[in-house]
Amino acid sequence: MAPVALPAPRPATVAPASEPRDVDDDQELVLEDLTREQVLDWRNRAAADHQIVHDHIARSGEQSAKRLFTRSFVATVQRLSGLGHLDLGHTPWGQA
Repeated sequence: MAPVALPAPRPATVAPASEPRDVDDDQELVLEDLTREQVLDWRNRAAADHQIVHDHIARSGEQSAKRLFTRSFVATVQRLSGLGHLDLGHTPWGQA
């Protein structure tokens, strides 16, 4: 029996992903049009700055945020913001 030769894997063509920051504020974000790398970039930036999640919810709704960032992450951000952990204007009890 002759050995079977498989073709060599083709190198992946990586198209330069457009930065989500370049998205026009008036333009609606279509999740289906995002590449995997763009979704991961959105999630990484949201992990560093939870205000991104709040801004997305205000702009596109909570369901869209849950699809983009995951349900559990959005729930965690909302729970933590309700505790005052993310509120930069929070006043400590002793100063109130």
